[in-house]
Amino acid sequence: MVEHGLSTRKPERYIMSNSLWSSETSLGISSLDEPHKALLDKLAQLQSVSDADFSAHYASLVARVENDFREEEELMEQIDFPGLRCHREEHAKLLGGLHHAAAAVMEGDVALGRRAIELLPQWFVFHISTMDTALSFALQFRDEEQHNGQTGARFI
Repeated sequence: MVEHGLSTRKPERYIMSNSLWSSETSLGISSLDEPHKALLDKLAQLQSVSDADFSAHYASLVARVENDFREEEELMEQIDFPGLRCHREEHAKLLGGLHHAAAAVMEGDVALGRRAIELLPQWFVFHISTMDTALSFALQFRDEEQHNGQTGARFI
């Protein structure tokens, strides 16, 4: 069944009672890991927020995601990361969905926002294990180059 473009099947593996953060989710780069952990923790906390308080917390989450994505994209620009365009498109798709749900949430209909919150961990875990893993390799490569005194190499 599909509701507002979202499947209503519950992704049991990602229903949250605690954070999804684990050593397996870690990329080993604090500038990526710290925002990821904070975001996954916030998603877990949002599950228990009352409907009366959900709107404000949802808006705070969306602002945090926007900020984290902006910082991650700036980091990719700084290292001339070749996957920037594709990575940015994935960020934009997610933000589009969050903004779509935000309109309903701000009008007092929290159901769509709650459904988005249920699906986000699955998206983030996949995103971290694919897109952000590629970024972490590029950052490690850059750090090794700087350590060895090489500069100017571009990623292929």
